[in-house]
Amino acid sequence: MEKEEMILVVERVAKAVAGVYGRESMPLAQMRGVVLLVREALAELRAAVLEQGFRSVEEEIHFFKVVWPGVYSWQVYAADRFAVDVRRPVDEREKVIGYLREELNYVQKIFLRSPVQFAYFRQGMEGLDGAYFLGEGKRDVALEGLGVDADGQFAAPWSYLWAKFMAGERLRDELLAELAGLEIGIGLGDRSVTPAVPVRVGGMRWTGEKVNLIELAHSLFVSGQIENGKVGITEFFERMGRCFEIDLGIPKRGFDDLSSRKRLSRTHFLEVLQEGLNKKFDDADAFDPVKGR
Repeated sequence: MEKEEMILVVERVAKAVAGVYGRESMPLAQMRGVVLLVREALAELRAAVLEQGFRSVEEEIHFFKVVWPGVYSWQVYAADRFAVDVRRPVDEREKVIGYLREELNYVQKIFLRSPVQFAYFRQGMEGLDGAYFLGEGKRDVALEGLGVDADGQFAAPWSYLWAKFMAGERLRDELLAELAGLEIGIGLGDRSVTPAVPVRVGGMRWTGEKVNLIELAHSLFVSGQIENGKVGITEFFERMGRCFEIDLGIPKRGFDDLSSRKRLSRTHFLEVLQEGLNKKFDDADAFDPVKGR
């Protein structure tokens, strides 16, 4: 299975999960539906990997760091979402607010249990990828207590931990959004039985050169304007790639490609954007109908 095909599997699962939450109204049915489709997708990925293997070390790391946990994280999320919904108060607003705050504290504890690994995940680090996601790194005895499922012999434990982080961040963001709405007097009732539907970000296709979007993505990331600079670079590249329906690849490799440019400036696309915007300003200033010029 080509890397692009693997990414399509991740996209397909995210879209299918949204369909489950849109179609089913009861928490148990939602969780069961998500678990079923995730297991089918993981079986598909596993069969492809066992049959075809990987063409490079980078591809193998990408699979166990991004693709496998990207799919499995939906199963982890569904279980956590179910636990939140079945215990949720259904009447008083203040009780719901207090409950959501307690759940947010629980999610935060997920990250605190593995602070070093979460920092590595959150900051999009890559220096230890070989140790974490290749060979014996996938059997790290320090993580044996994670309690992985039956598929754990294939991708555990670091991939599972990354899936936990992905699911935790997803749930945290949903709880924060709901809590913010309740605190300003928006929403209650329906949300007690139907969790927020995971939405596939997309619908716009990048038709320019991929290297240009990679340059733009790195520029946005280092600016610290996204999520107050707290989002990891790998997650950011994945989400930006989904937005424009393109695989941006491994962030470090893209950065190295930009740095090694010989014919063009390393910030060529940003310069093109600046030139285009300045021309737009100049054209707007060229004629002012109010002043008659």
